[in-house]
Amino acid sequence: MSADVPAGRRHEVCRRLIAERRLVGIQLGFDLCPAPTWDMLLDLYLAHQEGRKIYLWSLCMASHVPTTSAHRKITELTRKGLLVRRADGTDGRRVSIELTEQCLSRLDSLLDSISAQLGLQP
Repeated sequence: MSADVPAGRRHEVCRRLIAERRLVGIQLGFDLCPAPTWDMLLDLYLAHQEGRKIYLWSLCMASHVPTTSAHRKITELTRKGLLVRRADGTDGRRVSIELTEQCLSRLDSLLDSISAQLGLQP
């Protein structure tokens, strides 16, 4: 994290972006303005910031596309080294999904840039 970016700033920007995506989807339709990869990355980033686990099923729901399409996107992001799948130690049917350190770093930088463009920097 940049020294001049407060720790909570990225969290706030991420929440705003999620809210914006929800408004667009509600007003125009998620089918007309699909951004499943972005929706998933934002959901995973927010969960990471809040110390929550995200499981495969809920991540598919966050993408606002059919489950098969969401699975393809998750597989693509995993192949690109942006996501990691982990089997749940207590329930073998569940798979958690996490951002890699590389992806976290890239999203940190992106959210810092968005924060600066919005004039949210101190």
